[in-house]
Amino acid sequence: MNTRDGTKPSWDGGPLSATARDALAGELEDALHSILKAWFPRCVDQEHGGFLSSFDYRWRPRGPQLKTLEYETRMLRLLSRVSAHPRFGRYREFATHGFHYLRNVMWDREYGGWFRMLDPSGTPLEGATKHGHGASYGIAACVAYYELTSDPQALDLAKQAFQWMERFGHDPEYGGYFALYQRDGTHINSRERCPIPNLVRDCIGTPLGLKDANTNGDMLETIVDLCQVSSDRLVKERLLEMLHVVRDIMIVPPGAVHMYFQPDWTPVPDISRYSYGLNTSNILAKAARSPCLESDLKTLEVIKSVVDSVLEFGWDHSHGGFFYGGSTFGPTYVEDITVFIDAKFWWPQAEGMRALLRAALHYPDDERNYLQRFNELWTYIRTYLIDAKRGGWLWVGRDSRPRRWRSPKATPWKEPSHEVHSLLECIRMLRS
Repeated sequence: MNTRDGTKPSWDGGPLSATARDALAGELEDALHSILKAWFPRCVDQEHGGFLSSFDYRWRPRGPQLKTLEYETRMLRLLSRVSAHPRFGRYREFATHGFHYLRNVMWDREYGGWFRMLDPSGTPLEGATKHGHGASYGIAACVAYYELTSDPQALDLAKQAFQWMERFGHDPEYGGYFALYQRDGTHINSRERCPIPNLVRDCIGTPLGLKDANTNGDMLETIVDLCQVSSDRLVKERLLEMLHVVRDIMIVPPGAVHMYFQPDWTPVPDISRYSYGLNTSNILAKAARSPCLESDLKTLEVIKSVVDSVLEFGWDHSHGGFFYGGSTFGPTYVEDITVFIDAKFWWPQAEGMRALLRAALHYPDDERNYLQRFNELWTYIRTYLIDAKRGGWLWVGRDSRPRRWRSPKATPWKEPSHEVHSLLECIRMLRS
C-alpha cells in the first residue's frame, strides 16, 4: 500500500530478518536524507551566524529570526551526530558554523554560561537570563562536535558549561537542577528575582521556583554524553544522581512521568504528558547503554513500564500515532468536559519510533506486539506528517488537526532534532 508521499515502503512490516532489517534501515536513511535536504543549507544564517529559526509552511523566512539557545544547540548537536554517518558527512561544515556561533556569540564571556536568547545582532534579550534546559543541550552539542572533530575547544567549552551548571544550577541539598538564572547565575525562584516583568512561568512553562522533568531529564542525557569523553569524578557522581532522579523520582507506576516538583522533589499535580514519557524512556535507554553505568535490570523495567503505559493510554487505535496527553489513565472528565489532548504533534511520533523499535527488538514475543505498533507509527508518519511536496515534517498530524497543515515549518521551538535523532537511533539499532 502506498502512503501519501506516493512511494511504497521497502519494508513490508513483517518479521525483522537480516534482509528486512537492511531494507528498513535503508528506508529510514532515505527519510533522513529528505529531512536534511529540506533544512540545509536554507536555515544557515550566513549574515549573523548560527541558524535561521523561523520559516512559514512554504519555507519562506519570516519574523525577527531570534537566536534561542535551544534552537542553536539542537541544530549543532544533530549536525554533529548526523555528519558521523558515512552518507551524510557533507553536513560537517554546517556543524562547524554552528559551533563557532555557540562559542563566540552565545557564551557570556564576562559571567560564563550561555544566554537564553539573543537578537540577530547578538544583543541579549529576556533580561539576559540563562536557562538550564538550553544549557543541557549546549553541553551535549559541544560533546557531539568534539566526538566528530576532536576539536579540544569543544570539549573545553562543554566542561566549562558543566562547571557553570554545577556552580549555579545544581541543588546540593536535594539533587537535580534548577532551571532559570540571572546573568550572574543567581537562581530565579520568584517574581522579585526575575528581570523579566510579570513572569510566572519560564520559557519552557515551568512555574518559577519549581524543578521540572524537561530540564532534569535532558541533563541526564547530557551527563551520559559528557561521561563518554570526561574522566572527571564529579561527572560520574552526577550521572548516578541524575539516573536516580529520573528513574526513581520522576517516574512512578504505572509508568507515568511527573512534570513539576517542589525543590525537595515533592511532585506538583499536573496533567500527564504522554509525549514526555516517550522522550524520557529514550533518555533512560541511552543511560542504560552507557559504559559509565553498570547494567541494571531495574532501569530496563522502568523503561518498559513507561512505553507500555503510553501505548495503553495515549495510542490512537484508529489511525496510529501518539496523542499528546491527558490524565495518567487516559481521557478523564471534569463535570461534563472531557480532559484529553488528542493532538498528535510531530516530535512525540519521532520519539515513539525509537521507543517502539527498541521494545520490538528487546521483547519480540511480547503480547503488545511492539513491531506491529512501530509499523503502524511509521505508516502514520509517512501518511500524515511528512510533507512530500515541500519537505520536512508538519507541526501536527493532518488527521488530528487538519486545519493546521499551514503551521510554520520552523520556529524557535520547532527544528528537526527529534526526527533526526530518532531515525539515526533506529538505523543504529537495525544495523548493529
